[in-house]
Amino acid sequence: MAAVHLDHLAGRRVFSERGRSIGYIEEIIAEQDGGDLVVIEFHVGIFAAFERLSASTIGTALLDVFGLRRREGLYRIPWDKLDISDPERPRLLCPDEELAALKARPEGK
Repeated sequence: MAAVHLDHLAGRRVFSERGRSIGYIEEIIAEQDGGDLVVIEFHVGIFAAFERLSASTIGTALLDVFGLRRREGLYRIPWDKLDISDPERPRLLCPDEELAALKARPEGK
């Protein structure tokens, strides 16, 4: 398996199987697995950037003011549904129709 540096993926536009842009990689989620960090999902879309803001009190207030905490426009793409073999052009490995299923889960679920 080829190594891919995460800093080469952050901010990259993600394309669907059909070549349609679905958003940018805004966040890469990893979990500790022994002594390693393992990527479990990528957060893609305009509101993924706002999700990062929600970690602060000011960010949460801004999201509430603009009604953005619904997290629409944010896709949570599992690691195995994103082809990152070309880090400059990551590509979704499932049909566009499955994007709705990759939407962010509601808060607390």
